[in-house]
Amino acid sequence: MADEQAEPSQEAAQELYQKRLQALQLEMQKKEILRRMLSDGAYERMMNVRLSSPELYDKVVSSLAYLSQSGRKLEGKISDEQLYALLQKMTEKREPTIEFRSK
Repeated sequence: MADEQAEPSQEAAQELYQKRLQALQLEMQKKEILRRMLSDGAYERMMNVRLSSPELYDKVVSSLAYLSQSGRKLEGKISDEQLYALLQKMTEKREPTIEFRSK
């Protein structure tokens, strides 16, 4: 009886381990893409973004991975200033406009 209860928890632990391992491998791939495409200062900025806004980090990494895979050649590495401009574009919120129409 005790073996039957231990097996599901062991399976659950194994599944959790596999998920964590996959997540770790994915994060390592993301960091490798960033290391290849970003200057040192830009890479440091992205690591700060990763801590403060994981959703934005994922969006930027996805965009950079798409650029890398699409075969577009970048001239050198992306600088900190270029990354900052990209982050601003991705986080800017459009102000709603209100139009008044007279009858």
